[in-house]
Formats: sequence, C-alpha cells, structure tokens
Amino acid sequence: MKYIVMDIGGTFIKHAVMDESFKEYDAGTVPTEKESQPFLDQLVSVIKGHGEGYGGVAISMAGFINPVTGENTDYGCSERFVKYNLKEKLRELTGYRISVENDSNCAALAELRFGAARGCKTAVTMTVGTGIGGALIVDGRLYRGKSFKAGEFGFALSSYTLEGGRIVPHYAKATSALVERCSAALGKTVDGIYVFEHLDDDPRIKEIYDAWLADIAVCVGNVCAAVDPEKFLVGGAVSTQKRFMDDLRAAVYAGFDQLENYTSIEPCSMGNNAGKVGALMIFFDNYGK
Repeated sequence: MKYIVMDIGGTFIKHAVMDESFKEYDAGTVPTEKESQPFLDQLVSVIKGHGEGYGGVAISMAGFINPVTGENTDYGCSERFVKYNLKEKLRELTGYRISVENDSNCAALAELRFGAARGCKTAVTMTVGTGIGGALIVDGRLYRGKSFKAGEFGFALSSYTLEGGRIVPHYAKATSALVERCSAALGKTVDGIYVFEHLDDDPRIKEIYDAWLADIAVCVGNVCAAVDPEKFLVGGAVSTQKRFMDDLRAAVYAGFDQLENYTSIEPCSMGNNAGKVGALMIFFDNYGK
C-alpha cells in the first residue's frame, strides 16, 4: 500500500507518495497559497493530482495540533492554517483517512527512527528557520504536552529587562531575524549565505551574529538543563553550516559547562524528508498499515 504525504510550510508544500517502508515516489513542491479557500483547494488538488487508490493522506504542518481531533489552535499561524479542521475537511472532500501533526513533532519522530536521534531514549530537536520550533522525545516517545505546545522554544525567554516593574521579554530568534538585522545594519538586502561568508571580515555582521547566537545558546542550555537529553538536535538550513554548529556548541558549553559531559549537540540528519517521514509514522500510529 502507498500513501500521500505532505509537509505544509508557510512558503512551500512538499508532497510525495510513500510506501510502507518510507520509500518516496513522485515528489513535488508547490508554493503555498496565502488565502484560506485557495489553500484548501490547493491541498485537494495536490491529493487528487497523485491519482487514486492510496491508503490515506499524512500531513505535517505548523500549529498546536490535536492529533486525534485535528484541531489546530496556533494563534501565530496564518488564517489559512486554522480556518478549517483539515483532518475533517480533507476527509470529507477526498474520502481518504487523514492524519495531521505538528511539523516539528514529525521531524523529531523521523530523527528518532531513522536519523541522528536513533537509539536515544531522550532527545530534543530545535528547528531554526523562519521561526523557532522544536519537539521533545521522552522515554522514546513524543511528548506533546497538555495543550500540544511542548517544544515551542520560540516562546522561551533568552533574557529580559524590567520596565516599571514589569518583565519585558527577549526571545531567541530564527535565521530570518539574523538576516533582517544584518540587512538593516548594512543598508542593503543580504541572505544567510552572505552573512556567513562575511562573518570574519565585517565587524557589523559579527556583532549581530554573536548576539543572535547567544540568545539561541541560552535557550538550548536551559532546555538541556531541564530535560537532560542524550542529544540536542538542531534542524533548519542553518544547521548545515559547520561554522554555526561549532559556534553554537562552543557558546552553549561555555555558558553551561556541565552539559558537555552528558549532552551532545548535533545537526539533524534527515533533511527535507523529515516532515514527510514523520507524518507517515503518525498516520500508521493512528490507523495502522
């Protein structure tokens, strides 16, 4: 039996067909529609575009998602992600069994079974991209939390200031924020590749990068101190930058020197397939093969 899998992001939808051994066929990518009804129509079109006769549809997407009901309550998502209960609506429109799970949770499960967390009982993943997300594996199982918000490290304070006796929080920011800050400082639009190519020859970039990295390092260290994982895995395109991973390890272990003896900080290894593979794992958990 084969299944349709989709990893739905705010910018692109990655889709494919996978069999029971997670071998991928007929993969494609389409820009994500920005409005709610065209977005729903697009998902139906992608599903029907793969033909008929599949065992169901497995979806990875952003949000605080109840995997049983399919309800998505993420206030930070675009309206297109939360207007419809996609599990119910797509089942109604396509006739297929549907599973929906948070994208970071899907990626963590894929890493646990096939990737860098293989063999771990306790692991943490953090995705650093357009935003910061993550997931927790505790005793070999995905830990979602009461409101399905476990692993949302973008909500964790890296520092704060006091104004009138009130806490003004400062959060770790994703790669997009690093690029925006550097572009503003340089007076021109640059990308992440430019930033890393000029870290050592432009002190303006280096100062912004160091502050950005420190916020992430504080978040990583605090999570490791609380969870005590065997591995802390970092995903997102920036995790493929050896300089970033080396700098992150150095910053975390300098600030939390006790961690170096028991928590390994590594890049994720599943790449762009992680969300789709994890989504199908969730489907099998819900419905069997």
